[in-house]
Amino acid sequence: MNNLYLSIVNQLDNGVILLDDQLKIFMWNDWLARYTGKSEEDVKGLRITEVIPRLDKNIYAYMFSKAILNGQRSFCSAAMHQYFVEYSYKDVKPPRQNMGIRHLEFENKIYLMIEIHDVANHYERIQKLNKSLQDSIEFTKRLKRFAYYDNLTNIPNRKFVTDRLEGLIEKKEAVFSLLFLDLNGFKDVNDQYGHVQGDQLLQMFAERFNRLVRKQDVFARLGGDEFVLLVENINSVDEIEQHILGINNLMQEPFEVDDKFVSVTASIGYACFPHDGITSKQLLNTADRRMYMDKKNAKL
Repeated sequence: MNNLYLSIVNQLDNGVILLDDQLKIFMWNDWLARYTGKSEEDVKGLRITEVIPRLDKNIYAYMFSKAILNGQRSFCSAAMHQYFVEYSYKDVKPPRQNMGIRHLEFENKIYLMIEIHDVANHYERIQKLNKSLQDSIEFTKRLKRFAYYDNLTNIPNRKFVTDRLEGLIEKKEAVFSLLFLDLNGFKDVNDQYGHVQGDQLLQMFAERFNRLVRKQDVFARLGGDEFVLLVENINSVDEIEQHILGINNLMQEPFEVDDKFVSVTASIGYACFPHDGITSKQLLNTADRRMYMDKKNAKL
C-alpha cells in the first residue's frame, strides 16, 4: 500500500480498519493501536471478530456481507451502541463510539473499510472549537473597543466621532452641530496634585458629562483635556447656546479628587453642518478655532 496513503491514515483522529473479503484485518491504523493497546502487527491477518468479539453478531455479519456484495454503506451510532472497540485503559468508562462500514476497491481487490469515531472526543473538539470561536469574538470586540473608545475615560475617541461625522455627512438633509470643549485649569491640577489626580478628574468629568448626552448624540475625548459633543437635529445658534449653558451649569459643581475639591471650567466652540463645513475636518477645525476664541475672551 502506498506509503503516503498510510502516513495520512495514521495521522487521522479516528480509527480505520481495512478488511479483506474474508473479514481478515489488512490494515489497523495508529489511532486504533493507541486506543486499544494492540498494534497492527498484533492483529494483522486475524479475523475482525477475533480482535473485536463484539462484532461477532448477526447484525454486523449482515452489514459486512451487504458491503462486500452490494457496496452498501452502513452506520451504527453511539445512540444505539455504547461502543464497538474495547478501550485499553483500565478503570475508565469506554467512550461512546460511532462506526461506519463501506465498500472499497483497491488494486483490483475488494476490501471493507471500518471507521470508528470517538463521539466523546468529537464533542470535546466541538466544545474547544466553540470556545476558540467565542474567544475570537470576544477578542474582536475588545479590539474594536480599543480602536473606538478612549482607554482612560471609557467614552468614544477621535476615530469614533470622526466616523460618525462622516456617516452623517453622507446622509441627505442631515442636520447636526459639533461642540468642542477644552478644560480650563486642567494643567494646574496636573502641576499641583499630579498626573494620577489629573486622570481621575478627566474620568469624573466624562462620567458627569454623560448625564447631558442623549442616546443619539456622541460625547468623545479627542485627547488630553479636549472633548467634543456631536448633537444631532440642531444647527441654530440659539439651540447651541442652550447646550453651552447646560455644560457651564454642569461645571459649577467642584470635583472631589483625593479628598480635595477642584474647580475647572470649559471653553467651548461650535460648528454647524453644513453652514460651517461639509467635511469632518472642516467642522472640527471651525469648532476648535471658536473654542480658542472663547478661551481668549475669557482671559480678557
